Amino acid sequence: MLIKNKKLNILDFFICLIAIIQICLYLFDLADPSDNINYILYICNYVLIISIILNLVIKGIALHFIALAFFGCYLLFLMGQKPFEPEYDVYLTFVWLKLSTEQYIIFSGILFIGIAITYFSYMFFYAKAEDKVCKKTQKRRANNIKPLVKAMFWITLPCAIYMQLKVVIVRSVMVYTSGYLINVDIPGVIKIGYYIFSTVILLYMAMRPTKKEMFMLCFFSLFLEGGIQLFQGRRALFAGTLLFIVWYLFKYYNIEKIDIKYIFHLGSIVLGMIILFYIVEQARSGNEAGGLSFNLFKRFFISTGGSDSVIANTVYRKADFPQKGIVYLLEPLLENPIITKILGKHATGQGIEYLEQFNSFSHWISYLTEPSLYLSGHGMGSCYLAETYLAFGMVGVVIVSSVIGKLLWWLNSLELNENIFKITFVFFLVKRIFTLPRDGLFSWFSSIPYMIFTFMLVYPFYSKYCKNGKIK
Repeated sequence: MLIKNKKLNILDFFICLIAIIQICLYLFDLADPSDNINYILYICNYVLIISIILNLVIKGIALHFIALAFFGCYLLFLMGQKPFEPEYDVYLTFVWLKLSTEQYIIFSGILFIGIAITYFSYMFFYAKAEDKVCKKTQKRRANNIKPLVKAMFWITLPCAIYMQLKVVIVRSVMVYTSGYLINVDIPGVIKIGYYIFSTVILLYMAMRPTKKEMFMLCFFSLFLEGGIQLFQGRRALFAGTLLFIVWYLFKYYNIEKIDIKYIFHLGSIVLGMIILFYIVEQARSGNEAGGLSFNLFKRFFISTGGSDSVIANTVYRKADFPQKGIVYLLEPLLENPIITKILGKHATGQGIEYLEQFNSFSHWISYLTEPSLYLSGHGMGSCYLAETYLAFGMVGVVIVSSVIGKLLWWLNSLELNENIFKITFVFFLVKRIFTLPRDGLFSWFSSIPYMIFTFMLVYPFYSKYCKNGKIK
């Protein structure tokens, strides 16, 4: 495959100019903190990310879909609320919080680094790959084990349906926040079946199924790992799954350029998602959804775009955390299902008992911000930028943002004729990259042991029955 060269446009220069101006303003602001400069930086962050999104659209929606969707989610989750609020430096999630001039410089800098470094890192690796010929290599054909994967899919599907419906049914009879205070009892066999299903469905999709199978898999993926969760108010999970399916269809049909009519369809999907998520938010809060109007969009962005409060409260309460920041960042790596069992820890609902056992960042930031709300079932969620800043400061934010930029490029460069295990792992990461702005940096790791276990079940058959052959 030859990656075509892409010329620079005026937006490329404009983005660089805005970034340079912001860096200069930050230096002035650090030397002599000023609310006026802070407000200019607040505006510049919006100009920067909107310019980046427009630039990626111009360069090609399909070509840069993962990066485009990531920055779109970044804008929505971390910056969607502020334009509709009277004060740019006040945060309303959980409690009213106003940052000092010095604290806002740090907050704004974290947002800027998350935007600029991620984008420039992504474009650097994209440009580096230009004009390079990607040679086809010898791959194993996976069609010979398709019956096995298909059988595993249908065997574990009932487990996935049962587990998801059980959780929704149990929690649906409670007040929304009370559902987080309990741990729904699911038989161990059902849980294992569900976790295997989560990997098997991606394996199945990685094998280039027929169109009929492909649409069936997309339906079950959206229904079981997005649709049902809407009843629990988990809109981000549904959005991440839907964006993954759109990207998967681009790859499946080898779409590199989108016609105007498809852009209209994508716009309709986005509009439909906004309306759907607004209805879900109103339903879970017990409010009645009104008709279509500007206020609908305003309330949607206010209710969805408040994850910046996680960063703000982390900056404000950094000294209040009882452990070092790295402990909370690495918690998902250290407290995976296997280690948890070895240490004798047990699953429990949100509350003091959970805090005594685990060092989850999302739980601790919620508890430190407002204990009474946390203990009643409310939560602020998380943000990879806040976790990174707490652990390693601004230097860590720079490094992680550059890694995220390279990761976006690597994920988007995937070809469906590669090793099915690599493809499956990429699918797994793509589903989670979109919700990263409101999720932990390593929150996905708890699913890895189950993925490895599923790979171990499949690989012996793959190794024995799939011969090496050049992919056509």
